[in-house]
Amino acid sequence: MFNLPERYKTDVKISLKDFIPKDLKPNDKKRIKDAVKEVRLTYQIAGEEIPSVIDENYRCQVIQFFDIEVADIKDAQFLASIYQNLIKPYCVIHMYDAKDEVYSFAVKRLNQQDKMQIVIENSLITEKYPMNLPNEDRERLLTYMDFLSVKNKLDKVTLYKEWYSKAYILANEKAYEKAETILNGNLWYDSNRTARVFDKYVELVTARASLKKATGNVERMKVNKQIKMAIVNLNSEEF
Repeated sequence: MFNLPERYKTDVKISLKDFIPKDLKPNDKKRIKDAVKEVRLTYQIAGEEIPSVIDENYRCQVIQFFDIEVADIKDAQFLASIYQNLIKPYCVIHMYDAKDEVYSFAVKRLNQQDKMQIVIENSLITEKYPMNLPNEDRERLLTYMDFLSVKNKLDKVTLYKEWYSKAYILANEKAYEKAETILNGNLWYDSNRTARVFDKYVELVTARASLKKATGNVERMKVNKQIKMAIVNLNSEEF
């Protein structure tokens, strides 16, 4: 996955009975049992070649990569919402059925009231890609996710956030005409700039989504002003 070095490969099959938490509601347990055919922990970035982050906000010592074969890809969103909350480390979950595949990402931090729990700050699941057919969108995603093309491996949090941010921009590429310039730019070497640009990108995507829901000319004019300001803010950055 993502052209990760062989040294990170694990390829461990996880028993389904160990993969279904005992404290889930019976209906959720049944849905998982019906949906999931096989689970494998395929890769794990551990050790300190890429430094861990342990502070008041993060306890990031590993990044995990899962392959989950499902009976029907329609259950991917449900499974992602369950397991991104249950799996405390940063992880990428690749889910696929006989026809399609998706990737799930989530940016997490420690719960400030209970450091044994995590809070999901941002999450996304990609569009469906056909499993056995060429697909330009999937190839673009995999190109930007390629481990060798990641520009900032300062630590595990920075690495994962670059993956997440690029996946988010690709998923919302039509929101901004200079999206590809951001993806190919050098801002990724600076984690502060990356965070700032990402936040502005989210503002633009959110504003465009609001326009679709706006009713009446006054509300649409207001949202259009927000979109224009968000674009101005993004244009002010150097990519």
